[in-house]
Amino acid sequence: MSQLESATNKEPAASAIEQAEPYRDSREHLFEELRRLDLMLNRRVLGQRLDPSFAGFNEFRGLFIAEDEIDFITGRSQRAGIPDEDERQRQQAEVALLEEAIAQVERSIARRSAASLRSGQTTLALLKLAELFQLAPFDIDVLLVCLAPELDVKYEKLYAYLQNDVTRRKPSMDLVLNLFCRSLEEKVTARARLNKQSPLMRHELLIFASDPHHEQQALLSKSFKLDERIFNYVLGLEATDEQLSSFTTHIAEPRATLSESVLPTELKERLGGFLRRRNDWRWAGPASTERVLLFEGAAGVGKKFVAEALCRHAGMSMLLADAALLLATPAPVESKIARLFREARLRGAALYLDHAEALLDENEKTMNARRALVAEIEGSGITTFIGSSRACDDQLNFNPDAVIKISLPVPDFGARRQLWRTLLESAEVGLAPEVDIDALAARFNFTPGRIRRAFTEAKHQALLRSPGGAEVTADDLYHAARAQAGQKLSTLARKITPLYKWEDIILPPDRLEHLKEVCAHAVHHQRVFSEWGFDRKISRGKGLSVLFVGESGTGKTMAAEIIAGELRLDLYKIDLSCLVSKYIGETEKNLSRIFEEAEQSNAVLFFDEADAIFGKRSEVKDSHDRYANIEVNYLLQRIEDYEGTVILASNFQKNIDDAFTRRIRFIIEFPFPEAHDRMRIWQNMFPAHTPLSADLDWEFLAGKMRLTGGNIKNIALSAAFLAANNSGHVGMKQLICAIKREFQKTGRLCVRADFEQYYDLLAAAEEEEMLR
Repeated sequence: MSQLESATNKEPAASAIEQAEPYRDSREHLFEELRRLDLMLNRRVLGQRLDPSFAGFNEFRGLFIAEDEIDFITGRSQRAGIPDEDERQRQQAEVALLEEAIAQVERSIARRSAASLRSGQTTLALLKLAELFQLAPFDIDVLLVCLAPELDVKYEKLYAYLQNDVTRRKPSMDLVLNLFCRSLEEKVTARARLNKQSPLMRHELLIFASDPHHEQQALLSKSFKLDERIFNYVLGLEATDEQLSSFTTHIAEPRATLSESVLPTELKERLGGFLRRRNDWRWAGPASTERVLLFEGAAGVGKKFVAEALCRHAGMSMLLADAALLLATPAPVESKIARLFREARLRGAALYLDHAEALLDENEKTMNARRALVAEIEGSGITTFIGSSRACDDQLNFNPDAVIKISLPVPDFGARRQLWRTLLESAEVGLAPEVDIDALAARFNFTPGRIRRAFTEAKHQALLRSPGGAEVTADDLYHAARAQAGQKLSTLARKITPLYKWEDIILPPDRLEHLKEVCAHAVHHQRVFSEWGFDRKISRGKGLSVLFVGESGTGKTMAAEIIAGELRLDLYKIDLSCLVSKYIGETEKNLSRIFEEAEQSNAVLFFDEADAIFGKRSEVKDSHDRYANIEVNYLLQRIEDYEGTVILASNFQKNIDDAFTRRIRFIIEFPFPEAHDRMRIWQNMFPAHTPLSADLDWEFLAGKMRLTGGNIKNIALSAAFLAANNSGHVGMKQLICAIKREFQKTGRLCVRADFEQYYDLLAAAEEEEMLR
């Protein structure tokens, strides 16, 4: 009987099935199949010896593998009951006996396999493999031929003998065709089961064995090898495909539920209704067209969480794969994607492809990956989830009937507050009374993923600090949240750790109140926009934009630090030298990266010397003017869309484009300090542990020296080092010398009118320098 005939042609009668004993396990079935293979190999050995075309062949065969060894391997030397006739008749009689033995084993396998399927207690790996990949009986036989040498090296000697080449120990296409096909017609039909598009080869159940001695050989002479993952599957060994291990994770028991998610109620109801409408949500069959759920949303919004919840509802495991890591592997992406879907089939799992935005680049590798992905989805019937932070359905070119697209939003203030509260209340650690969950949710515009990671980090910090009676403090939570926020932004801007407090800045009272209003706007942002409903009245410009105007050293950077410290947020100073590019479009790209990351971290962005990039648009006289204006227009758009805090600092407000001024919520002028303010700055500048001399003349320093706070800071620090190197106390002599150095930096002359009675100290210092 042809090996290509359907397995249903071999089904025994129902009464025989009932009498047959099911297989105890998959391996018992495999070993009986191997016994059938042994008989068929034995028959082939005899058939080859009886073939007239092999006349005289055996005379030289012993030079490679002795016939006695083959007889021993096949067990023929121990057989009894063969008629005592001449050798050829004896072998023909033995072939007939082998045919009957093969038929008996096949009937036994058919009866016991059917009984096993009927009982439902045992899954037979070979039959399950045939079901998963639509394999014909001939395909299973080829798999057995390739599997046998992995269990016993005797098969390598048999294959070398049958192929007349001691170096060819792997089964070739010619060998399997001769082994299982009786006629040329059968061979032609069977060969189609071994081409590249056949289930065996397309799913890489079999692969061509590398053979450096026969690289240019004909297809019939090429050798096959069983893929290692398939070998493990057939033997019931739990092992993931090694070629996938670097970018996949198998979630055997999904635990997420939709009720735990912070999705909007409307979206939860939509997903719940979708589940209720489908009795068989697994989509396991060609009749179903909906096979892909495309989740779009920012990183951490819950795309994987929702997919896991749906898998739990369907009673399926989930194979998680990272598209970015997949593309980073050196092997061809088409093979990796084919193996990915094969692994999902073998595990009976849904497939979740994360970071699919990595597939959107326009290069040869990603385009090949997209084509392979679409082909596998259309041909596999595997339930597939695609997670992407960018819209990707157009570029992936899915069949519209096969895709359900769902956009997952970043949670609003209410959802963030609820998630923080749920996590903190369910933790095994205590919560310090000063923790304000509302402020935490308002400060950090986090996705659920980032909230969970920040909470876990804060909990670990609390346990490390006090394992017995651990208590999560506000500092733990804010520190963990800031660590989550600045992971990528640190590569784009310089992080400034806020050190200053309100008492450190010296400004006129009205300016100080103005700064405190800025903080109040940031603190109550969520209450006004979310709870009081202003977000439904104002579509853009919800962020807090502030412009600080004043001379260098008047306290603009200090004020930015104070605001960030008061809000307990990170402050990032944008380095314009790295931001602005001479290449067209690069500046916009750099700005986009900064704002995209800042939107998730809710950090305070500080643009110092802002007029360099926020300057006035000019009349277009050439292409350079046009592209410069495009940059300004792009900034206008991003500033208006950004919902965090942006602080701009400029020496001259008139240099800032009027369009920015209209969009800025606060403009605060930092005046040049008056004498009474300079007095406070001088006295405030020295730490309590600094040794000060009694001769310090604060009134003279504040009244005669018209300096900004930045200049005074430089002078105080320089004087401290002079004192440390000489007298050990900071006095007027050290301050006068330091003032001189500061004047020299700015090109200002040192004249008696400025220094008055202390000019002699300056002259004495100059003499000392000359003597040294």
